[in-house]
Amino acid sequence: MFPFGFFLAPAILWIILFIIARNHGDRSYLTLFYVSLGVTVISWVSAICIPHFTIIVVPIVCVLAIQKFCYIGWFRSIIATILYTVWLIVWPILFNRAMH
Repeated sequence: MFPFGFFLAPAILWIILFIIARNHGDRSYLTLFYVSLGVTVISWVSAICIPHFTIIVVPIVCVLAIQKFCYIGWFRSIIATILYTVWLIVWPILFNRAMH
């Protein structure tokens, strides 16, 4: 695992949610941080326990959690999830390139 990734992922999702849904839904930092922390924990646990289904489980959980707890529409939830998934894929690549 990459260092600080677990602590950085909630902040990244919070930033994505703040940019995507700034004027819509719940803008509370605490709510956004807990939703992003929950999605991050689920993504890491699913990566460890069921690695073959992580690519399916994490986006579904992310869209549902954002839509349910942040009161954001489906379209914005899906856009935020796509950006977050791209970041989860790109982060290890950038980290490896920075270290070598």
